[in-house]
Amino acid sequence: MCSKWKFIFKYFYVFFYIANYNRGYGYRYPTDACPIIILIMMIQFKLGVICQALMTGVIFAKLARPIKRAATIIFSKNAVICMRNGKLCLLFRVGDMRKSSLAEAHVRLQMIKKHTTEEGEILPFHQYDMNVGYDLGLDRVVVMWPITICHIINEDSPLYDMSKEDLQTSQFEIIAILEGVVESVGSTTQARTSYLPNEVLWGRRFDKLVTYQKDNGAYQIDFGKFHNTINVDTPTCSAKDIDESEVDNTDDISCNIHNFSPYITIEDPEDDDISTYPPSGTDSKLTSTGQIHERYLNEKNKFASNKNFDRKYSLSARSTVCFPSTHKLSVRSTRFSQYNSHQLSSGKRSGSIHFGHDIF
Repeated sequence: MCSKWKFIFKYFYVFFYIANYNRGYGYRYPTDACPIIILIMMIQFKLGVICQALMTGVIFAKLARPIKRAATIIFSKNAVICMRNGKLCLLFRVGDMRKSSLAEAHVRLQMIKKHTTEEGEILPFHQYDMNVGYDLGLDRVVVMWPITICHIINEDSPLYDMSKEDLQTSQFEIIAILEGVVESVGSTTQARTSYLPNEVLWGRRFDKLVTYQKDNGAYQIDFGKFHNTINVDTPTCSAKDIDESEVDNTDDISCNIHNFSPYITIEDPEDDDISTYPPSGTDSKLTSTGQIHERYLNEKNKFASNKNFDRKYSLSARSTVCFPSTHKLSVRSTRFSQYNSHQLSSGKRSGSIHFGHDIF
């Protein structure tokens, strides 16, 4: 006999189950009377080890996939163009809803636009790189709080020749990509979004998010204002026209280069108030502090009746505030398609950084 057992299916199944999991045979043990049983048991052992290794690998890979981590990165619905430090800049926001921050996070920004070469070749999806501080290392960020990403529109920018009027008739798509390493699993994750011309707001900047609480010495972030923008005085002409006017020392009235206030607005988290001071060389005062403060309060109270805009969350030194559950994320991969206005359309939404990324 091959083993001390009856040759029926249930005993046969129990014998190989015991052999595979090393539980001890008991009464059902193999004998040397049938050598074929030894070969069958060796094959069964190897198959059992292979199946366990495959199942362990599949489960671990499934748990370690960072796809859901990318869904916790949020970007502002719109990008804005305004003046910053005397330069015309493209700004947008990025935030992380998780307490654990991404390691080695960095950003990239590119414009996809139709381009015609000198030989007449048409490139429908030509990529223009947009500098977000690569040369100074400012493309590497710590997304522990909402950050404003800034691209300075200079002679190397594809937006250098574009004015406010040109923006309304342009056909392009700006793609922002945020990459980082998930601390828990060590895998790289990527989140991205894109902005069409009608999603780039000229003459606006993002509303203030952070306030300082004197009672507990903590900062609070109102994520209800994450996508909010307010009007600011901004030249309507292109950055190229601004630079040429500064070199020629001329005032182009049609360009409205000097249509913005020379007073710099300072947001003071200590008392949640606004103070202004004129930059050096300014002789005249175009607007009073009270007017600026009144305009700020009007913008601040505009959403007072909306509960979503009143929710505030404490920000600790090592954690990121969670986003309100009422806000939905729509993270879709970027794609291109043509529609009636012949603009490039992409799915949304999922960020990037610059000179002076801040938390306001």
